[in-house]
Formats: sequence, structure tokens, C-alpha cells
Amino acid sequence: MAKKAPAYAYAPNKDFELHMLSQGGNLWTLINSIGSFLVHSGLCPQIVIHSDGSMDQKMILALKSKFSNLEVITPEQAEKLIEKLNIPKINRERRKSKNIFLMRFIDISYLSHGKKVMIMGDDVLFFKRPREIIDFVNGKTSYDAIASKCDGTMSLGVDDYYINKYKLVEKEANRVNADLILFNKNSFNLDGIAEYFEHTLMDENYYFMEMAGFASIIAQGNLGFLPIDRYQIKGVVRQDTVMKHFTSPRRHEFYAYGIDLARKIIKESGAGLT
Repeated sequence: MAKKAPAYAYAPNKDFELHMLSQGGNLWTLINSIGSFLVHSGLCPQIVIHSDGSMDQKMILALKSKFSNLEVITPEQAEKLIEKLNIPKINRERRKSKNIFLMRFIDISYLSHGKKVMIMGDDVLFFKRPREIIDFVNGKTSYDAIASKCDGTMSLGVDDYYINKYKLVEKEANRVNADLILFNKNSFNLDGIAEYFEHTLMDENYYFMEMAGFASIIAQGNLGFLPIDRYQIKGVVRQDTVMKHFTSPRRHEFYAYGIDLARKIIKESGAGLT
């Protein structure tokens, strides 16, 4: 299936990076997730895939054959790059925990270099033009960061002092969906990562620790949210749906109809073919 999928070739915008964490076996999901974003946005990011360690060379080569500006960073490569940086001890310790999402939190935060950085899950599909994202990348908004919004709230897992210091509840940091966020790199407080870890009340196994970390950092600036009725988590894809995040327990919908619908729209557009 991957061999028959469209390939995307373009000169990347070095000021805009798309970062994703993925794993072995997710080649098909990555191809369709990235392709749907490229087609509908018309943007040309430098694509960086962070492997969890399970991606083999065959999968890496297949990805690179489909996207001419795609880079894969293995955990070993990331470790060498991180070791060259003078980052706080607590950040290094959390990065090496069993919670793979903390590696994503640390690695993307420190190893992204574009002026605009986008983080996306490989279970996200686009179906229409994401005007809000395009405007952000092109510097046409006043926000320091934008994110898709969860239907409910999560516990940030931090102490009251930290919550009150940055007004995290007022800014709705507890509704940030970390599988679709964009931020200005110069406004992303790298020094704040250690502060976040120092004020968390949760151990390293807390499932939402990475999402709460990203949310806590980007909420320190001017945070905006993508319209929840068009950048969806719950519900089926509608006529006005721009993006849908197929989270558990709706992951099966990604394969049941999501990919087929996204590919149908891409095929009808005639975009992405080389």
C-alpha cells in the first residue's frame, strides 16, 4: 500500500518544522496523516519523525521515499544530540524514564529549531484547509501558541503555587491536546521545563505528564485554541470538519473510514503526486 501511495516533493520552509513521534508498524498511518496535512494546508514544513526505537530501516527508507524533506531521529541519535546540550539534571532523568512520551516532550522541545514548530500525532487526519494553522505559520496571528482543544479537562498534576503563578486554569491549559499544537520557538520557555517537573505532584508514570508539560509551557504565553467544532476529537467527520484526532476509544474509526475518506479527498484534489 505504501508503494502505491502518492509521494510529496517540495522545497521546505526552514522556518517551519513538523515533529511527530511514531513507531514500527505505523508506516501507513504516518503516510496518510502527513499527506493529508500537506495537501490541505499547502504548507511546506521540514518533517522530523522521532522514533520510539521500534522503526526499522525499511520503514525509514519508505518514509523518506514519500516525503523528500523528512528526517527520522532514532533514540540513539537523539541521546547524542541531547548529551551535547547543557540541560538540567531533572530533565535528563525524566527523559530516560519508562514513559516514552516524556522523551517526546524533552526531545521535541530541545531539538526543534524552526521559528514555528508544529507537533502532531500520527492518528490525526485533515479533511479541509486549516486556515487557522496557515495564518499562525505565516505570522498573521498574535498568539505565541495555538492548540486543539480537548472536550473535557485533564489534571495538570502540579501544585497550586505553580497553577496560580501562570494562571493555568484561567488559560485552560488543562484542555490542551498535545497531539496538535503549534508554537513560536522563541516564546517557548525551555527553562520552564525543569520548573514544571519540580512542581509536578505525579510520578513519571502519569499518562498525561507530557501533555500537561507542553500545556503548562505554552500557556505561559499568549495561548489560543483551534475551534473545537472543526478541529475534532469526538464525533464523526462532518462537512465542516477540518481535522479529526482519532484517539482511543475511537482509534478504530481511523482505519474503518478515516484513511479511506482522507485518501479519497486527496485523490480528488490531484495534489501530492510526483
